[in-house]
Amino acid sequence: MRFAVVDLETTGGRPAECRIMEMGIVLMDGCEVVGTYQTLIDPGQEIPPFIRNLTGITEEMVSGQPQFSSVAEHVSELLKDRIFVAHNVLFDCKFMRAEMKRAAIPYDPPRLCTVKLSRRVFPGLPSYSLHKLTESLGLADFRHHRALDDAMAAAEILKLAIAKVGEAAVFKEVKNMSNPKKAKEL
Repeated sequence: MRFAVVDLETTGGRPAECRIMEMGIVLMDGCEVVGTYQTLIDPGQEIPPFIRNLTGITEEMVSGQPQFSSVAEHVSELLKDRIFVAHNVLFDCKFMRAEMKRAAIPYDPPRLCTVKLSRRVFPGLPSYSLHKLTESLGLADFRHHRALDDAMAAAEILKLAIAKVGEAAVFKEVKNMSNPKKAKEL
């Protein structure tokens, strides 16, 4: 299976009004990491104080960075024919689809949520937040709320889940597999 483990830092929680300001992608073929991508994005809007405090990302950091439209084609190629994986996948996938739509690129991938997967594969843990989950699973600490670091942490969780239950069981958790031919390619 081919995965794109994605984490996005955004200016807020509403894809219609808010924008991506940092993106991290870990490309995996099975359990092997075959590439990574990270970029700051100029969201074209103010970063609210709460978000600045949470992520450490400031207007100065994103000023002069590319806007999403200038990286959209490259990102589309990176994500092509891969299962979109994220910790709370609906959040990240909705933002990615909204930004791709603004760039006139259709995008509706098969997706896998590492929160839901972890609840099935590692039941009974005290918390399934990314930070607490990595602690419970004995994974290395990381810079929280920075896109590539969060994506790498989610990729490590995915690797552990595959090692524990196998690819076939993980594949059963993939949503939006509307095209059977495409499913066989992944």
